[in-house]
Amino acid sequence: MKKLIFSALVATALFVSSCGKDDDNGGGSTSLNGDWYGYVLYADENNKGMRWSIPNTCSEQSYWSIADKKIKLESYLLDNNNNCQYNPIYYDYTSSNGTFHMTISNDSPTGKKGNTSSVKYEMKDKELILRYNDGINDIITVRHKKGVDYSHLDPLTGRWLMTKYVVGQQELIVKNGECLYGEIVAHSLGATLYLNYPENGQCNKTINSYKWVKEGGKYYNVSNPAKKTLWDINFSNNNRYMTFAIDNGRTVMHFTKVK
Repeated sequence: MKKLIFSALVATALFVSSCGKDDDNGGGSTSLNGDWYGYVLYADENNKGMRWSIPNTCSEQSYWSIADKKIKLESYLLDNNNNCQYNPIYYDYTSSNGTFHMTISNDSPTGKKGNTSSVKYEMKDKELILRYNDGINDIITVRHKKGVDYSHLDPLTGRWLMTKYVVGQQELIVKNGECLYGEIVAHSLGATLYLNYPENGQCNKTINSYKWVKEGGKYYNVSNPAKKTLWDINFSNNNRYMTFAIDNGRTVMHFTKVK
């Protein structure tokens, strides 16, 4: 497989904006109050570079519970025995100009009482987008509210697993335990392609993030702002199946949506 495949996916430029208590985008308003679960994350995990990923098993159990003056981080952390340990932290907070100003509350089960932190937030398309710095990098987490329908989001968003890779007349099937593997984690703010492929007896493992936009119902590669390239993307089976053709259709990646 050629590095040409890496031009197949891209991520939109990041932006910051503020919001109020309700989201008026994406078909109706969604209150900020409620339980918000992790959907996708943009961070540098395991020092492998900034990229989009999905929450791990423990993070999937974690959520932000937001009320008018209180934020409860009902967190589960992975311990050394690969078990999820409950680690809740409660905050009193105020908000202004799209920023949560948070102070660990006196009733918090963990954390040093009185410690403060700030997190930028934005409500867009019924999603809660949080931005903060971990001391090294600017992190983005996208959260979905429990009980809210997100079917209005672009069909490309989510997690896709590659099932086969077709080059000309050669069809390569993705199988457990073998090198060939492909995954896309995409969001309106960005996307990352994870690709493992055999070459010269070695298994190359790559992680690449890119920029993309959608205009007039079509997707474009805009990694190079001076050169916008049309993608050959097609969805089927109620947007649960996707083909991505490159190299003038001579190479086609097949994906199934899993999240």
